Amino acid sequence: MTSKSGNQPHTDEAPATLLADTHDQLSQQSIDEQAALWFTRQHSQQMSSQQRQAFKQWVADKDNQQAYQAIAEIWHSCEALPRPTIVPIEKRKSSLWRPFIHTTAALCLVAVLYLPYSHLPALLMDNMTLATSNFPKEMTLADGSKVFLNRNTQVRVSYVQTQRRLWLDKGEAYFKVKPNPYRPFYVHADERLIKVVGTEFEVSRYQNNQISVAVHEGIVEVKATEKSPATYLYAGSQAISQSTDNQFVISSVNADSVGSWRFGQLHFFEQPLGDVITKLKPYLDINVHISSADVAKIKVSGVANINDAKSFITALPLLLPVNVIFTDKNNVLIINK
Repeated sequence: MTSKSGNQPHTDEAPATLLADTHDQLSQQSIDEQAALWFTRQHSQQMSSQQRQAFKQWVADKDNQQAYQAIAEIWHSCEALPRPTIVPIEKRKSSLWRPFIHTTAALCLVAVLYLPYSHLPALLMDNMTLATSNFPKEMTLADGSKVFLNRNTQVRVSYVQTQRRLWLDKGEAYFKVKPNPYRPFYVHADERLIKVVGTEFEVSRYQNNQISVAVHEGIVEVKATEKSPATYLYAGSQAISQSTDNQFVISSVNADSVGSWRFGQLHFFEQPLGDVITKLKPYLDINVHISSADVAKIKVSGVANINDAKSFITALPLLLPVNVIFTDKNNVLIINK
């Protein structure tokens, strides 16, 4: 796209070479993908006169015209929806959408799943919600950044021209951010804010309102609130905030262990037992209670298999001066020896 339509004088005929190039490019795509691409160009209002001429030739074909109209109907239906499309990514399917054109929500969802990101209208491409239930998943965002969602996690995405914002509503996510100093990348977790330019890090949001940020690579800026002073984290550092009233508490972690849940493990190095139990909780089918604040402060080092986290709990007496007592089949109490 060489210029905006308002700055380009209108011509009735486009250069033959440009039209040929456009035709060659589109001929490699399905009609539905071509329609999505043309609709995206039209919606951006940045088509050159040559592109408008190429579009006239393309849409003159009856099949192309029907495909374009189908995309337009989907788009107008999606615009009427009250919230961004929710994409349950563990159920992504490459299903055809056109036979379901009168089912608005289904069409909007399938349009997101079926079409390549570069062919989607900007609002669909840059505004959506990602969710997982029982299994972690990886997702590539519109700018090429990657987000790895742990189980039972929800992240909302909102991209605009000058910034990239995501909201971690629940769970845990690992981010691999494409560098762009002119378009900073923000992650909101409750009132707390994480800002990056290009890095790899994870953000965890626990049910007790604790937020944890750990950096694998690069630099991350964290704030307790939007107006709070910034704290900077580097590779191998972690910040934990217990509530929106508290500043982040900084500690060291093994940079290589950040996001290790993606590979089925949780790594702990000299971490307080209370923090370890908090991180293990999503993987446990029992309730774990700690008898006192002193016990919660005992430092723990080790590796837990997230598919058998209960075994890590029962093995704690071998690692620490504690006893693990099952008060019933669903509840465990950890006490001093």
